[in-house]
Amino acid sequence: MSSIELEFRGGLAEIVLNRPGRKNALRREDWHALRQAIDSVAASDARALLVRGAGGDFCAGFDLGDVRPETTDAFAEIDQRVNPALRALRDLPVPTIAAAEGVCVGGGLGIAAACDLLVTSDTARLGAPYAAIGFLCDAGLHVFLRDTLGYQRAAWLIFTGRLLTAPEAMAFGLSCAALPAEGFVEKARALAQEVAAGPTSAFSFSKRIMRTAADPDAGLDAEALFQAQIFSGEDAAEGVEAFLGGRRPRFVGR
Repeated sequence: MSSIELEFRGGLAEIVLNRPGRKNALRREDWHALRQAIDSVAASDARALLVRGAGGDFCAGFDLGDVRPETTDAFAEIDQRVNPALRALRDLPVPTIAAAEGVCVGGGLGIAAACDLLVTSDTARLGAPYAAIGFLCDAGLHVFLRDTLGYQRAAWLIFTGRLLTAPEAMAFGLSCAALPAEGFVEKARALAQEVAAGPTSAFSFSKRIMRTAADPDAGLDAEALFQAQIFSGEDAAEGVEAFLGGRRPRFVGR
């Protein structure tokens, strides 16, 4: 039975990694279920996605009880199960927010890193401790950590297996906010709902520009192209009308 749960709260979709007895570590079938849940969000009317763990932890990555180095086909497991889920999450057109408390390591950090925003609880410990078991860092973390933290800090995290506290993760630029542990899920959900109420059509183009524009000129060209599309939609007209009328806009994501 999969430990992946999907809920819809109005315009907000919520994926819960629910296997708290194993710190939400994912078995091979869970990675497939995670991909299916993300595909369901993509096919829905959800305007943002919150990803969180149950029981006070985010995710301990791949369940090592499923791994036998002498018999496990590592390429197939990563290429056919882990990477498709991470790519689907990364490419989801709506904004995505990871809410990490407790353990957020290995493939769990890869899931969080595939989201647009990462917020942490005071209890969070984040890292890529693959060295402790003699494995290569995976789940996209080589590139993500290098691009986010720079080569030196990325190499330090990978080579030492050091886990970062929530304040350290913020100081490194790994997360965007550290929230109090008390009421953490509710606070993270409120942030996600705030994002979901925004002009999510524009946000989807912002994601594409930030993730794909190779240089400043490509970014400028993409902004001009996509802004023209936004101007023909409902949210741009509503935003201007609300601004001129001195009221809060009511965006619909179109």
